[in-house]
Amino acid sequence: MLVIASPPRDNDGQVIPHDHSEISNNDEVIRRISQQQTVLDKDGQRIISSMAYKASSGKNGGMSVDLKQLIEKDGLDPKDYVTTPRWMGSVLFKVSELRAMEFKVGYNPIEPPSPDPNPYHGEVWGRFSGSQTRRLKTLAVWFVPIPNVNLT
Repeated sequence: MLVIASPPRDNDGQVIPHDHSEISNNDEVIRRISQQQTVLDKDGQRIISSMAYKASSGKNGGMSVDLKQLIEKDGLDPKDYVTTPRWMGSVLFKVSELRAMEFKVGYNPIEPPSPDPNPYHGEVWGRFSGSQTRRLKTLAVWFVPIPNVNLT
């Protein structure tokens, strides 16, 4: 298992939004997409909903991602790792593009006793305004496409 520096935590043990020094601008992050994150557009075509490009609610909530380079460094296939019956598709972002939008990209491992531990989990933190969300939609590229679903 790859070792990476622990992220900063607050007094409650929650990860503090941060730009992790071991995540390079050359790295990529994967955003998993479920069928529930798709909608029909005005032409009746299925697309990824803007809700897929938002932060989770709660203290220090960010947009959950998987850190592609960490998965690869452990010898795993990132496409196999992120694809499950629930998460049938995924999109890819370049870290440099996220940081250019003033987002922070950090490490936030999901550890046991969580029912779904993920040592490669990260977060994208920042202001997810309407214009930022629209920009994220234009930057996203398919990593694992969902059949009959368009990016936009």
